Amino acid sequence: MKKEKQNHTQEQSERAEPDASMQDKSGSEDVGPPASASTEPEVQANEETSQLKQVESLEAALQESEDRLLRLQAEFLNFKRRVEKEKSDLHSYGCENLAKDLLPVLDNFERALESVQEADPQIYKGIEMIHQQMIEALKKHDITEIEALGQPFDMHQHHAVMTEETTEEEQKNSVALVMQKGYRMKSRVLRPSMVKVYQ
Repeated sequence: MKKEKQNHTQEQSERAEPDASMQDKSGSEDVGPPASASTEPEVQANEETSQLKQVESLEAALQESEDRLLRLQAEFLNFKRRVEKEKSDLHSYGCENLAKDLLPVLDNFERALESVQEADPQIYKGIEMIHQQMIEALKKHDITEIEALGQPFDMHQHHAVMTEETTEEEQKNSVALVMQKGYRMKSRVLRPSMVKVYQ
């Protein structure tokens, strides 16, 4: 009787063991990695994209600053050249307006000189000396008469107010008569010569 009871207990324990093993197997099945682990590469990629955009933005700002600096340098150089040219012109042509105002006075002086040449030789000599002094004073400031009589007509230095027909080929388009003298200061024309031109 006792032996049968032991056999019955052993059979129950053997039936229970498979159930326990099944529970162990079902409990040990993999659930899979956490959901957060799959988003880490995406977060890293977003950070890299954001950093790349920041670098591109900084590079664009740097390029713009460099371009602005180059433009400022070019503008400063142009301004410097302009100031230097104006300073040079002021030094070279500072008395230009005064010279222009003196030219009509010199014209009238020469007309007076011609009127007394035959009337009174002594007075003529005195006035001629003063005239030469005026011419020399003008030359000290690089103010000289423009050569015109017999020269080829130059529209930049001569102002044609009359024409005269000629049959001589070598005379054509040359200055036949100077009606009013022209003057220049250095290379700049103060007043063109008023002339008659052969045609």
